[in-house]
Amino acid sequence: MRPFTRLMIESNAAMARVTLNRPDRRNAFDDQMATELREAFEDLAHDPSLRGIVLAAAGSVFCAGADLQRMQADGPASQTPAMRDAHHLLRMFRAIDEFPCPVIARVQGSAFGGGLGLLAVCDIVVAAEEATFALSEPRLGLIPAVIAPFLLHKAGESFLRRYGLTGETFCASTAQRYNLAHDVVPQSNLDDRITELSDAIMQLAPCATRESKLLFHRLRALSDKDRLALGPEYNARARCAPEAAEGLRAFIEKRPPSWAQPRERKPQEATTSDDVVLRHT
Repeated sequence: MRPFTRLMIESNAAMARVTLNRPDRRNAFDDQMATELREAFEDLAHDPSLRGIVLAAAGSVFCAGADLQRMQADGPASQTPAMRDAHHLLRMFRAIDEFPCPVIARVQGSAFGGGLGLLAVCDIVVAAEEATFALSEPRLGLIPAVIAPFLLHKAGESFLRRYGLTGETFCASTAQRYNLAHDVVPQSNLDDRITELSDAIMQLAPCATRESKLLFHRLRALSDKDRLALGPEYNARARCAPEAAEGLRAFIEKRPPSWAQPRERKPQEATTSDDVVLRHT
């Protein structure tokens, strides 16, 4: 088990919960948190029994982006370490974006700067009605360059040109309009909605779900012609797999398929380092 100081990680009934745990720093990224997030998602990606992840945050803020105090303490940046830091962040975002199972973000409080990048690389985002958002980098003389490709895919060019060029704070309903939040619920209903979505994922065929996510990723980089050609390949492979035989048989027999296992309980946040559980294959 890797020693994590910036995260709390636990798993239960094939659903894991990864919690950002720097509430005193508004869950802002420093080098250690970026490393731990990448390593956690890379490790969990090798667990074949895992069906999904909830990405949450301790405290009242989801993620304030980069740790500005740390950046200021480091003094004026030079090109080589600045490039190293940028690639370090990119690897973290890609580890989440390319994770083979569905990732659900639980958003309370604020998501600024790199926090928006986290939402862009999650598959499903549930936000509290009170949550606020901003691409705040231009206010600080910075550019949201590492997260821009992910935001372009998720929210579109219009979003980037509107909020990336003003730095304005916007509300959860605006985030929903630009696909950065799929569900917006009262704060008191946040965990109930996360549980509903987690239970829905637990009804899905595990291999088919992983293959679907891989297909969706591959489609992004292909031409229209190549996208059309790829569809029959995935369709035929799924139909020939054991899961399809079981799923069709269960439908005819009017019973749940073998993989449909509702979670026994929703994972609770760990409270100490002794509560952290990271499963390995």
